Amino acid sequence: MATKSAGIRPAYSSPHTAITIPLTILSWNISNAQPSSSSPNPNQRARESSRLIRLACLEANAVTPPNSRRPSTSSTSSHGSRTRQSPPDIIALQESPYPTWGDEEFGSSGYVSMGTQMTHCGYVDLLLRSELARTSRPLPLLRGTQSTQQSVMADIARDLPSVATTILLPNRTRVAVSSSHLAPFKENAALRAYQCQSLMKILSEECDNCIVIGDMNMRAAEDKMVEKFDNKSWIDAWKECGSDKSVKFTWDSFVNNYHDGGFRFKARFDRCYVRGGGSEQLLGVNYFGLMGNRPVKTEDGGGGRGDYLSDHFGLVVGLDVKATAAVSDEERDEKVCSDD
Repeated sequence: MATKSAGIRPAYSSPHTAITIPLTILSWNISNAQPSSSSPNPNQRARESSRLIRLACLEANAVTPPNSRRPSTSSTSSHGSRTRQSPPDIIALQESPYPTWGDEEFGSSGYVSMGTQMTHCGYVDLLLRSELARTSRPLPLLRGTQSTQQSVMADIARDLPSVATTILLPNRTRVAVSSSHLAPFKENAALRAYQCQSLMKILSEECDNCIVIGDMNMRAAEDKMVEKFDNKSWIDAWKECGSDKSVKFTWDSFVNNYHDGGFRFKARFDRCYVRGGGSEQLLGVNYFGLMGNRPVKTEDGGGGRGDYLSDHFGLVVGLDVKATAAVSDEERDEKVCSDD
């Protein structure tokens, strides 16, 4: 799966001309849209949080995200003209405060929720831009068996804490995508392994090209478990883009004072894993960055250096999706219409 460094490009190109389609996915644990303990006016922040979170998500692809590997704020076409960027194609949320929050906040911006699932804290949601939603269908995640681990979190294994969908892109490549919020705490590593492998198995049985993204709550010691699964067919997007330490940690309580007090540490809780379609390698990761990793601005009621919208930073992942086979515009139109 080749990695390439490129300037930000349009998140979704013309369905009638693209053979390789760029896809941008954002994932963010939004901490139930609650105000930071560092907010100077918690009541005002509680009223404003949903709006600020929505704007942060929609703007994540319109400007260069902080600490990004893409150097420019817009792409240059073959004619040399500069184009403004579109919002992400897919928004994966964790710790959404209630089931309809995503629809309420993003529906007017052209997104459709493919479903929500209650987890140990809030809900996971998976939002697609409307043009993708038209050729997508929710992917049921089968009820799992009870975990053998004796843990207070074992009941989570009954239902995978994820939402998934399959998307038929205009170039006839089908991709399965999920938004997940796996079990928390260090002692639940075995349960996370069960959840992650169960999810990956379901997605890969449905589709050759898969993306698992979200708050995985994983520790560094758990990397090998995922990387060895399914004959090492799953790629860690952060590692694929060079393991850049400046965008490694999605939890950093040294700088983010979202919670009052507590142990300060850094962690790479949030992950994106990609399975690229076997020997054809139809999915290529070309970008990995963070969003939500800057304090709230003063003009938005920010309280200084430690005041963030969530205790997590979000992920922005860029992929190029190759066509399954070269097709004509007429064939592509016919296929898309038949799936509506």
